Formats: sequence, C-alpha cells, structure tokens
Amino acid sequence: MATGKTILCFIESLEAGGAQRQLIALASLLKARGYRPVFVTYHPDDFYAESLDSLGIEHVFLKSAQGKLARIAAFWKTIKSHSPYCVVSFSESASMILCTLRLFHRFLLIVSERNATHKIRFREWLRFQLYRASDHVVCNSTSKYNFVIERVPHLAKKTHVIHNYLDTNLFQPIHHDKSSTEKRLLVVARIAPQKNMLRFIEALRKVRDDGFLLTVDWYGQPTEPYLSRCKRQMEALGVCDILHIHTPTSHVEELYSQYDGFCLPSTYEGFPNVIGEAMSCGILVLCGNVCDNNYIVGEASGNLVFDPSSVEDMKEKIEMFCNLGKEQLEAIGSSNRKRALELFSSEKFVNAYLQLMAQ
Repeated sequence: MATGKTILCFIESLEAGGAQRQLIALASLLKARGYRPVFVTYHPDDFYAESLDSLGIEHVFLKSAQGKLARIAAFWKTIKSHSPYCVVSFSESASMILCTLRLFHRFLLIVSERNATHKIRFREWLRFQLYRASDHVVCNSTSKYNFVIERVPHLAKKTHVIHNYLDTNLFQPIHHDKSSTEKRLLVVARIAPQKNMLRFIEALRKVRDDGFLLTVDWYGQPTEPYLSRCKRQMEALGVCDILHIHTPTSHVEELYSQYDGFCLPSTYEGFPNVIGEAMSCGILVLCGNVCDNNYIVGEASGNLVFDPSSVEDMKEKIEMFCNLGKEQLEAIGSSNRKRALELFSSEKFVNAYLQLMAQ
C-alpha cells in the first residue's frame, strides 16, 4: 500500500469526455491503493467536478494558465509545489509542455496517446520528438501502439498498451420493457466531425424511406459550427422526429439498458469507452470498422460493424438491427455482457500503471 504519494493527473478540462472518465477512474483506483491523486486542469469546464468531489479527489484549476507562456509557468509551479511521485498526462498539449519541463527538472512522467493518428504532420512530429523526455508513452489502443512503433521507432522501447478500464459493476444490464415494434438506438458521442453525424443523418433518411420504425437519441457535447450543419441537414432530410439531440449526462450508465442497441458511427477512434459500456450493459453494438472496434466487439458476436465512410453500408446495418427480434437482441446482449466481463478488469488496469511507475 502506498503512503500518500502524490500523483498529478493533467488533463485540459473536466468536460464530458471519455479521456476524463478514464483519468477519473485511474485516480479513484490509485486512491484506493493509498496514493494521493491530484487533478490538474487549465480550461474552465466543470462537468465532472461533482464526480471528483464525491470521490474525494483534489482538483487544482490553473486559472492563470490561459496563454502558452503562462501555462508553462503554471505547470512548473504546480510540479515544484507538489513534489509528485509521478505525473500522468491525458492531454496532448499538456504532455508537450510537461516533456519540455522534464528537460529541466527530474520527475517521473507518463504521457498518454488516446486518439487515432493517421499521419504525422508538424505538430505530431514535434509531440513525438518531445516524448523522448518522458519515461513512458501509454497507448489505449493496439492500433495506436502499432502506429507509434512503426512511424516513431525511437519511442518503441518506452511505448506500452493499456486498454481502457470499465466498471462492470456500474455498467450492468437493467431490465426494461422493450416490446415496442419501434427500435430505439442510443448514441453517446461528441457532436464533432470525427463522430460522423452528417453521414449518420443520411443513413437515417434511407432507413425511413425503406419503411423502418426507429428512434435515435444522441447524447453529446456539441461543437460549432458542426452542430449547426447537422441540424440543417436533419431539417433538410426530414429526420428531426427520428433523431433527437441531448446534452451530455454524467450518469450515462442509466441510459444504455433503456435502448435496443447502441451506435458509434465515428470515422476514427482510439479505444472508445462507450462501446465497452454498452456491451457491459447487455445491448447490441453498431460501430465503424475502425481502430480497435473489431477487437472490442469480437468476431461472430452478432454486433453489426460497418464502413463509416459508406452511407449505404451504415444504412444496411441499421436495417439489419431493426429486423432483429427480441430473443436475438437478448442473446447478443448476453454475449456482450460476458465479453465485457472478460475484457475489462480494474486490477489489470491499475496494476499496469503501477508497474510503469515502479520502473
């Protein structure tokens, strides 16, 4: 058991994002092991502030760190004042600053790559060069790990895969009456180009034209001007009564079991928490065949995987979902729950980070 060693957890903000949930989970598990996790943020969004408070995790908001030079100074001051056992960063911009500071002050630094990278432009090249100063680079997906060691071989020895953690006790099946002939589909994702809402809207119009009954609820943090583009397309294609947009909820675990299926139409991902959450809650998953998605849902699972760049393929998979009966959906959901229990382990997740901290 640790004796209150401080671990600084850097992330841009407490917005409603998957990286935030994963870092909170890591901090909670470290706290249970006797460490003292401290969240450090520098952008003003407090969506998960209540979650941190309920877990008794300290939060330092760097109000003065709004400019680049001010941010560097604020990071330096925070590290010096806390004398951390380890610094963990789940933010690309924070990781770059911390790697720079690491050149002038010795501290154990673990940086995390949490999204897909398709090509190395100048910013990516600079970030990966700065990672030379870190102790460990953690990828949360096998696809990102393969990209890093192939394209940035000098990082190979310090790069590791730690898949995301999922609380299968929190995300578990809850019985709801789903006897309606109209299928209900859930999406939990930011409303941003990566999440592919425009093609999804086109696919929904085609599904409607083919005579299928479907209701979709999309919960997610909106970004502009993309949200406005999506709303205009919804109106132009006449799907506003099918697709309903909602603000994010901090109790997403209460949503999944209310639906017949979950969809993530993204064009790229890292290791999407929401697919694992939906599986753990015992519902079918529709998702793009990108990054680690195929690995998560498993082969011959009954889940429906499509080409996210093809409206037609997306439409076909949604219609296959609409055609499934109650017994088929229950069988797929049961299989998904079993796979989630096999894939996600709190002990495996926290022990992997503790092992890196001990090296």
